[in-house]
Amino acid sequence: MNSPLTIFKKHRLIVSFLFIIILFLSFGVFTVNALFTLGNLTKTIYEHPLVVSNASLNAALNIANMHSNMKDVVLSDRENVRINALKAVNKNEKELYQQLDTIRDEILGEEGKALQRETRQLIIEWKPRREKIIRLLDSGKKQEAYQFTRNKGTDHVAELEAKMLELSLYARNKATGFMGYAEVSYSKFESIAIALTALGVFLSLAIALTTTSCTIKADKILHDKNNKLQQALDEIKILQGIIPICSHCKQIRDDDGIWNQIEKYINEHSEASFSHGICPDCMETHHPEVYASIQLKRKQKE
Repeated sequence: MNSPLTIFKKHRLIVSFLFIIILFLSFGVFTVNALFTLGNLTKTIYEHPLVVSNASLNAALNIANMHSNMKDVVLSDRENVRINALKAVNKNEKELYQQLDTIRDEILGEEGKALQRETRQLIIEWKPRREKIIRLLDSGKKQEAYQFTRNKGTDHVAELEAKMLELSLYARNKATGFMGYAEVSYSKFESIAIALTALGVFLSLAIALTTTSCTIKADKILHDKNNKLQQALDEIKILQGIIPICSHCKQIRDDDGIWNQIEKYINEHSEASFSHGICPDCMETHHPEVYASIQLKRKQKE
């Protein structure tokens, strides 16, 4: 039957191994969660700020192209140049609204959404001004169209370009913020992962050392008990088989045919020893006076 100490040691080892299993399972769950979080951050950076920033830059380029083409419309005296320039303006405008839709769908934060609405409104307000320039040209008022383009048109485009730049910077700041958060998260995950790994290794070593120590101690105890048992077995002498004994004098014959007193034979063949005394029957037979005196004293006591 196992002792309470042995049972306690077994339970302690079982609990220790269970703790290590739970620790490494937790580490696995934590690692998967960390990878998932970093993956989402990377996806967010790719799908939102950088997309918005790129769309803003492309929109700004289309605004600049539209403004340049409107200058060609105003300054050129050739009809075909004006027609091609207006076609280019329409194409740029279509692409511009596609980029604005991308910005509207992907931009993050209330500030960014408000900035996108302001930019879209400026672009909407730009079209009537372009149409006015075309009407002035069609009416033969080229100088007035030129002045309108130079004053209000140029100022409006400058404001538009500033808004697009502001959108781009806003998106890039968002991307920088996400990158900073990703770096902090990565550093945090790395520190926790190192700590958990170190703890797992330390506990594994501790349990391995404890198990080895307990095994060595148990082996030593078992070895000592085996030695003591073997020593005891070596010291024990057992009388067995048929022992020839004289029916009269009670001497015993040994293997060499010699008759020995029973005391001597037993002393030589076992660990038993004798303490001589005399039984009541022999005392009455061989020492009647002593026997009678003992019996008299016993009766007086009773």
